Amino acid sequence: MLREFAQTKGIAFPLLSDQGSRVITELGLLDRDLAAHHAAFNVPTGDPQWGVAYPAVFVLDEGGRIAQKRIQEHYRAREGAVQLLEDALGVGAASHGQTQTASTPRVRVSAFADSDSYVRWQNTRLHVVLDIDSGWHVYGRPVPTGYTPMTLVIEPQSGLQVGEPLYPPARPFKIERLEDQFFVYEGQVHVTIPIAINVLAGHGDVMVRITIRHQACNEVECMPPSEAELEIPLQETPAA
Repeated sequence: MLREFAQTKGIAFPLLSDQGSRVITELGLLDRDLAAHHAAFNVPTGDPQWGVAYPAVFVLDEGGRIAQKRIQEHYRAREGAVQLLEDALGVGAASHGQTQTASTPRVRVSAFADSDSYVRWQNTRLHVVLDIDSGWHVYGRPVPTGYTPMTLVIEPQSGLQVGEPLYPPARPFKIERLEDQFFVYEGQVHVTIPIAINVLAGHGDVMVRITIRHQACNEVECMPPSEAELEIPLQETPAA
C-alpha cells in the first residue's frame, strides 16, 4: 500500500511503514491529544486515525545527527518550504513574493511574503525591510517616553493567525547631554513576522494589510513619527 502511494504521488525517497506507531512514539511525536485537535476543527475521530504523529521536521547535521526538531502544535500545521530553507538550514531562497514599497522621510519601506500564494494552515512569514539613510537611525525598544519605536501591526481578519515579529538586535545609543538610554537600528533592518491563514478550502485570495510605524533621527534632529501602510496579496493554493 505504501509503495503504491509513493508511486501515485511521485515520491522518490524512502517511506517508513510504522506498524503500531512504534517509531513515532520513540521519537516523541505521537499525538496523544488527537481527539481534542479534531474537535477544534469539528472533525470526528475514528479508530483508524489513532496513532498519528505531530507534523515534524528533523534537521540533520553533516554527521547525520539530529540538530533540530521542528515540531508543530497540531496535525494541520506545516512549515512552508521557504521558511524551512531559511530558518532551519540558513539557505537563502531563490525567490520570494512580490515586493510592495513605500517611502517616508529618510526611510524606504518594503514588504513581501515568502511567496505570492498561501496554503491553508501552512506556517509562512511576512518580511518587512527598512532602508535608512546614512547618518540616520530609527528607534528600537525599549524607548524613552516621547519617542516612537519601530512597530509593525497587521490588521486583524478572520482566519489570519499572526505570531510575534522577530526583530534583529538594536544597538545601544547615547545622546550627549541626555541621561536617557536609546536602542537604534541603522542601515538596513529586516524583520520577519510568522503567520498562518487558517480558513476553509475554497476561501479564495487574502489581502494582508500591514502598518509600519517609526521615527527617523540623527544626532541633532528628529523627524516627526512616520507611518507606512502596505498591502500584500496572497493567492490560495490547494494543499498538495
